[in-house]
Amino acid sequence: MTQPKVVLIAGSGHGGTTILNMILGQHPDIFATGKLRDFPDGGLFVDDNVCSCGEAAAACPFWADVRARYAPYQEQSEADRIPKLFQIVSDLSKIPFVGDVTHNLGYAEQLQRIPGIDLYLVHVVRDGRGVVYSRTRKDHRIGRLGSSRWQHFRRVITVSRRWSWHIKHFAALERKLGSKSVRIGYEQLCSDPRSALGPVGTCLGLDFTEIGENLGSGQPFKPLAHLIRGNAVLRTKKNVVLRHDTAYLREMPRLDRATFRIASKLPVF
Repeated sequence: MTQPKVVLIAGSGHGGTTILNMILGQHPDIFATGKLRDFPDGGLFVDDNVCSCGEAAAACPFWADVRARYAPYQEQSEADRIPKLFQIVSDLSKIPFVGDVTHNLGYAEQLQRIPGIDLYLVHVVRDGRGVVYSRTRKDHRIGRLGSSRWQHFRRVITVSRRWSWHIKHFAALERKLGSKSVRIGYEQLCSDPRSALGPVGTCLGLDFTEIGENLGSGQPFKPLAHLIRGNAVLRTKKNVVLRHDTAYLREMPRLDRATFRIASKLPVF
């Protein structure tokens, strides 16, 4: 059996993994999926989750076919069934690379240990201040933090430490994979996609020059066929263009910045 080729896009939450997944999915040889870690569970096929094709994920014909073909293997060991899932997606899409996304180091290490997967790692790293600002802003918007200042600062500290931990530990996985891994900066990806995507193309053996030039000139993303996880607005909205959200540089409170500088240096146990 041919080993499925998997492009694992890794990074912290609110760190640009959805955008990078959408960018790589612009290439005709990469099929962007979202997060397949807990497939077919993990909330992928709940009623309110929508596939980028416009159908509810649970009603999408493509993913229904994937689930039907994958069902006989679900009781097998992870080392046996996970490669089959990627191969099924590749076969049905007729696209050689399957793009997966994770914020979870354990899942990334698991894929790296499975001999039946031809794994490539693309690690995107965003300015930690942007990650903290984006995460806390969302938590306030959905009412997760409320009005308590202590809850807010505890969240700033937690996200800052996790961001630092992610970079350190994914760097170790990068070293294990060697030439089959690459790290790119989110800020460069948004401001100069052509240059940022060059090393990714070298790693994967694909040419992203035209894609980088198109996105850099303000052209919108081409619609993705069947993206089922990631930022719901980005993956379902039409005419999305690549832009660098620098609001955190202007609006992040000074005390949050200071807290980030200290907390990001603290160890995570």
